[in-house]
Amino acid sequence: MNEIESLASISLRIKNTRKAVGISQKKLANISGLSQSTIARLESDILKLNPSYETVYRVLDSLHNFQSSEKESSMADKPIKSVMHKMVVYVSPKDPVGKAVGIMKENNFTQLPVLDRNKAVIGTINEKRLLKIATESHKSISKLTVSEILDPALPAFDENTAIYRIRPVLENFGAVLAVRGSKATGIVTIYDLLKFL
Repeated sequence: MNEIESLASISLRIKNTRKAVGISQKKLANISGLSQSTIARLESDILKLNPSYETVYRVLDSLHNFQSSEKESSMADKPIKSVMHKMVVYVSPKDPVGKAVGIMKENNFTQLPVLDRNKAVIGTINEKRLLKIATESHKSISKLTVSEILDPALPAFDENTAIYRIRPVLENFGAVLAVRGSKATGIVTIYDLLKFL
């Protein structure tokens, strides 16, 4: 009795999931490598078909993978402002380096944007550069200002740019700034995208 209930439940789950993701039996057959008639029988006559575990797993796995790719695809077309952190933690060029180091330690950042008072992007403070100055320079870091150790700015994209356009850049830089005109309005990291996958 349990086996019959289990098969009936699987049949219903296949049918409901297929309809929920909006694909036809023919398309499910194509992506699972089975015939359309097998998919039809899984949905309506599973007890007579008595499918193997491998067949059922292949269909359910195909549905899951299709759902995941559709979700990722729909997210990829959204603007970066839909996933960005609106509160950008930054320092200004005139701030002491000690302030930047404190912010980076407190937030476990490896880099920190440098913006002017109008939130225009000026550059970046990077932990590798800080370490190099601390170990190679005779100057005390605490006596330096942010403007003296600037690295190039993080890549900046208009806040309406589609997420898929920034993915390759994120792989190299770890973060990008979202801007409206010349003003930084947010920041997007790799982790912000991973939350949606």
